[in-house]
Amino acid sequence: MQAFKNAVFLINPNRFPGYARKLKKILRIYKASHIVECRRPEDFRREVEAFAAGEKRFLLIWGGDGTANLAINAYMSAHRRISTTSKALGFLRGGSGNGIQDSYEVPVSIRAQIRSYLEGMEREYIQPVDLIRADDGKASLYCQLLGIGLDARVLEYREGAGRGRPGMMNYIAASLQSWYRDFSLLQDTKILEMEDGKYAFKGPRSNAEFPFKHFTRETRSPLIEIATRPYYAKMFKIAPDVVCNSGFMDIYSFNFIHRREILSNIFDIWNGWHRRINRQRAKRDRPVIERYEVRQVKLMKREPFAYHADGELRRCDNPAVEGRYTLHCSIVPSAVNFLVPGSFYRKFHPFEDL
Repeated sequence: MQAFKNAVFLINPNRFPGYARKLKKILRIYKASHIVECRRPEDFRREVEAFAAGEKRFLLIWGGDGTANLAINAYMSAHRRISTTSKALGFLRGGSGNGIQDSYEVPVSIRAQIRSYLEGMEREYIQPVDLIRADDGKASLYCQLLGIGLDARVLEYREGAGRGRPGMMNYIAASLQSWYRDFSLLQDTKILEMEDGKYAFKGPRSNAEFPFKHFTRETRSPLIEIATRPYYAKMFKIAPDVVCNSGFMDIYSFNFIHRREILSNIFDIWNGWHRRINRQRAKRDRPVIERYEVRQVKLMKREPFAYHADGELRRCDNPAVEGRYTLHCSIVPSAVNFLVPGSFYRKFHPFEDL
């Protein structure tokens, strides 16, 4: 229990107020001394910055993926001004998606989460992780998952037509709408200018790689995902081969030509079984899911476009340079420390007890 005296619990109660009340009751049993509720983003940001400047080492955040992204960006903003290398962030399951929690093996029940993070604080289960820095010409931000195409269009539908609320059913309805109405529109030309990386194909029987300093790929892929974490939300493993501290971003280009190919492969796509998909597509001489590991990439289109950062919808509509709207992404290695469960930590530190 002593470890909790060195922690701040920051709660966004807007989504699930009942669970927030339950969490606070459990935290009081564990004698957590610093519990803060923030309903407005500006208050939340201010509390994260206060943590970065303060003496406590651990910040535990309860909220959805949007709350997690807000916390990461507020912390990184403070991190540039304050020496915060000994501090760490942890994420409790407080949303409907919980992609960041899935990616770092956070348990499901509230009590199991509290016990897991208590053990992590006592045993120093701290893992440095990479972040993506994205700059659309108007603003820059940090994230671990960024995508354009189908997933961004789904978020546009969800935020329009009276479905602005998060939640799985709203997401499914928006997904069906974008898949049925707009799939062909999403197959417009996109250009990837990649630096310092490699093409890294993972196959069922053999792998293939080639390194490059600079590589330009023109594609009509309806979905491109850039990631340093594997899960999008609800155990949707959109980037299955990601390693959180590799110093590279993974880029996945889902080269489906017909919308029925999404539907026929949806189970394998959801589970991240890209090798299985590629095996079948290679047999039929169909385009595969391409994978790259890079340090920098410019994603360009001739029209303004929507993209998401950790599930938060944004637009790249800055004035075009040479007729192209450009989103620039670069890797920030070991950008921030995460407090993680022991099951995750031991995978990255297997020999500490030897």
